[in-house]
Amino acid sequence: MKKFFSKFGFTLNIGASFLLLLAYLAPFVPPDYFWPLAFFGLAYPYLLLVNFIFLVIWILQPSRKLLLPLITLLLGYYNFTNTFQIIPKTQSHQQGFEILSFNVHGFKSDLRNKRTNTPKVLEYFKSTGAEIICLQEATLSKTGSLSPQGIKDALPGIKYYQLASMSSNAGSITFSKYPIINLGEIRFSGSSNLVLFSDIKISDNQTIRIYNCHLQSYSIDPDDYSIIDSLGAGSNNKQIKEARKMTYKLKTGFEMRALQARKVADHIRQSPYPVIVCGDFNDTPVSYAYHKVRGELKDAFVEAGWGISNTYNGILPSFRIDYILCNQKFVVRNYKRDRVYLSDHFPVRSHLFLE
Repeated sequence: MKKFFSKFGFTLNIGASFLLLLAYLAPFVPPDYFWPLAFFGLAYPYLLLVNFIFLVIWILQPSRKLLLPLITLLLGYYNFTNTFQIIPKTQSHQQGFEILSFNVHGFKSDLRNKRTNTPKVLEYFKSTGAEIICLQEATLSKTGSLSPQGIKDALPGIKYYQLASMSSNAGSITFSKYPIINLGEIRFSGSSNLVLFSDIKISDNQTIRIYNCHLQSYSIDPDDYSIIDSLGAGSNNKQIKEARKMTYKLKTGFEMRALQARKVADHIRQSPYPVIVCGDFNDTPVSYAYHKVRGELKDAFVEAGWGISNTYNGILPSFRIDYILCNQKFVVRNYKRDRVYLSDHFPVRSHLFLE
């Protein structure tokens, strides 16, 4: 009986290892060419956990079978470090500047609680002391405390801002303590999502380019998550229809972000200045979009973060989908994910120094 369960368990281990290897391919295979691999990339943390459990089992036996999960896990070291940071690496930061990125979800938290006079989000911005702030899904109203001008006026250190609309009353905004000497937008065909870039003069002889990104979302409504909760309770035609609908939304999101990521990556390569790329990618570190946009850039979380840094306060996509990436010329002093419940995302910020 013991041998039977050992063989059966090893068979399951082979399957789990194979699925994890498929996840490792997700960052390299464009989803608009072959989209199924992107689903394995989305499931990477869970596949990693299953293989780690098998490793522990074979260690406790003990058995040479441990080589299978061990080798599989070691092959994915790059993906592991992009997703998890075990040892904090924060440095002191007397020089440089603080940059913050936040998908504010239309400031719905403050508006829902009728805090338009003294918004909590403004209190949060003040507490960070950020000198460059990149917002996605902000409201673009002409007046009010949460309008672009209202936010600028509420933050003493902020003197400039640039915005781009994705609809009549929503879009992305980049605020800066430093002069914005040039600006532009990257638009995507068939999508309201966008990237705006700002050339910011941080000193007399240093200019940087900030990319404020909001890549394609999955467009999944909260009601769509009910299919996940009900999968274990049997299936019927309605559940099957809902599952197909969600699969289609995920597939469409993967494919559109692949096209957008390539366009952004091409634009980054042509930048005349050192770049910082931040914003809501709507994809995890084990994804084609992240891999393509990051390229040779540093990831602030990898350089100075700790833990998991999940940035989405929801079910899908889980873990980290908001990023701060920067040119190799930058030194990353620290990285923080602030667990403030002011949106369906958590803000991320980092202290950077341009050498």
